[in-house]
Amino acid sequence: MRLQFALCNFKMWYSGRVFSNKNIRAQYFLTGFVFLYLIGFVCSFRTWANSLSAEEVMNRVFNRNDGEDAYFKIRMILIDRHKNERKRILEVYTKDYKGLTKRYLVFQEPADIKGVKFLSWENKGKEDTQYLYLPALGRARRIVSSQKGLQFVNTDYTYEDMQRRPPQKDNHRFLGEDKFGSWRCFVVESVPKQEQSSQYSKRVSWVEKNSFVVVRRDFYNKKGEKSKEFIVKELRKVSGIWTPMKTVMTNLKRAHKTLMEIVDVKYNQGVSDELFTLYNLEKE
Repeated sequence: MRLQFALCNFKMWYSGRVFSNKNIRAQYFLTGFVFLYLIGFVCSFRTWANSLSAEEVMNRVFNRNDGEDAYFKIRMILIDRHKNERKRILEVYTKDYKGLTKRYLVFQEPADIKGVKFLSWENKGKEDTQYLYLPALGRARRIVSSQKGLQFVNTDYTYEDMQRRPPQKDNHRFLGEDKFGSWRCFVVESVPKQEQSSQYSKRVSWVEKNSFVVVRRDFYNKKGEKSKEFIVKELRKVSGIWTPMKTVMTNLKRAHKTLMEIVDVKYNQGVSDELFTLYNLEKE
């Protein structure tokens, strides 16, 4: 209200309605006050808008609260370029070990993939350790670095996508703010510091401001072409934890999609350490 009053007086002065020297001096003072007020407002707004650097945004994404442990039952649908669908059911268990996550995944349906298992351990300062168990082989095989760009069991995720990427591996650049669906987001570009550390030349992430969940991510191949797109369709708070309930990963080159919907989720239930062992992975 005070700002409106000041602007009104400034307009009156400028149009020549105020003529006395005394009033002119007063109006000069008022004009200077309004000018400084507006500059301060704009500067404070810009400072607030840019209070988080790109690195800080991605650190918050990586370290956001996702529970001490978690259980997910997921319905997966694979859709090819001809709209043919293949449906799967899988269960995923995760557990936090002093900031490092272990993940165990097992397919339950259909029969042709039932019993396929995946185990991932995060290692501080080193690459994740990953194993895939195939019932037909009866043993687990380790996924080596050269295989991280391969598809994970015919989905649109690669083995690299199946692990969290520490933010310190990339150079991050703040691209601005944008609205994606109903979500207001920070937009951050991430480029690998070491080219050989990723199959992608860069990632562009839309990070929802309140939850610090990535609700969209564009992946670019080594030629600089956008090759994949990850989108969150539904984000819900479960037991106080923001959870992407429905997601879609699209491979633009293959015209193929992987849809995932969480049909059951439980946090902080005390998941057993035994799940995250090679013994359990190879156990029938």
